Amino acid sequence: MSPSPFGRGGTTDALSVPSPEGRGDQRGEDESVISILIVSFNTAHELVACLESVARCAAALPHEIIVVDNGSSDGSVEAVQARFPAVQVIANQENLGFSKANNQALPLARGEYVLFLNPDSEMQPGTLERILAELAGFPERAAVGPRVRKQHEFLSPNCARRLPTLWTELANLLWLDRIFPRSRIMAWKYYAPWAGTTDRDVECLLGAALLCRTEQVRALGGFDESVPLYLDDMDLCKRLGQLGRLRYVSGAPLLHHYSVGTKKLPYGLTKRLGLQATYQYFAKHRGKAYARAYVGVVALAGIVAFPLGFTRLIGGSLRKARRRWDEARIFVDWAWRSKAVTYTLPLLPG
Repeated sequence: MSPSPFGRGGTTDALSVPSPEGRGDQRGEDESVISILIVSFNTAHELVACLESVARCAAALPHEIIVVDNGSSDGSVEAVQARFPAVQVIANQENLGFSKANNQALPLARGEYVLFLNPDSEMQPGTLERILAELAGFPERAAVGPRVRKQHEFLSPNCARRLPTLWTELANLLWLDRIFPRSRIMAWKYYAPWAGTTDRDVECLLGAALLCRTEQVRALGGFDESVPLYLDDMDLCKRLGQLGRLRYVSGAPLLHHYSVGTKKLPYGLTKRLGLQATYQYFAKHRGKAYARAYVGVVALAGIVAFPLGFTRLIGGSLRKARRRWDEARIFVDWAWRSKAVTYTLPLLPG
């Protein structure tokens, strides 16, 4: 048992499984330019596909890969050891969560740059070289993110967004940013009417694929292990933004299969976890008064969302109407009980 490398409490009982052939692309240990850190939990199939994509697309770059497995029971560790002997594996005996697992790997990273990569992501040709060039060539930048997308879309909006405010969250809770995606006011969170087709500086990138300077992340203490699911990347981006600019790169696509772990959670719990994460973000970075105001915003959204469900019903969609009514109930319930209830935060890979 050894203490957390960043001194925020907690210990790790992990079995480190170093490769017999070294690390990454099997170049010398001191030659790695990028350290790719992947946290996995029962995502063996997706993890193998992710590592295969890195092998195809990153062969020209000196790199290393460190996989931190959070106590998987689906053979993830064995699959990596058998098929990717150059990958270093840290096999935890329990699920320590996304933030703590990344912090386990961060002190081991030898690269000048570190890429936090989700196991349900697939690298695309040229993406790693492009985001590396966009960070290495611009010392004023603290982080770079690719154009993360699902299978049948051009852009997943959350990969290039503003940090949360009361207005962005109200617009999101009421679906205004989806109903009016080109509105500069309603979709202000996503820099509308910008559509992600050009590079730009943003306030927040997606933790599913985030390239940073290793020493800067270490200086920040890595991920804050006290923050909950859905807040880890926002919190890190907020702190990185104090060191430099964050850059979204449109010409660097990355396929993301999105929330393999969180798909297993009940819808109501997922919504409550998101509300709680945003509340804690505001409490940490904006103060308690701002966080209390957010509770009022959620309550207002719940009250407004209920009659909006009838508009969906009139429009002929009972399913969407029920979804709105379910959300209205969740919002009001969470706002009413927010000070008395702390929802259990499952420790998922991110």
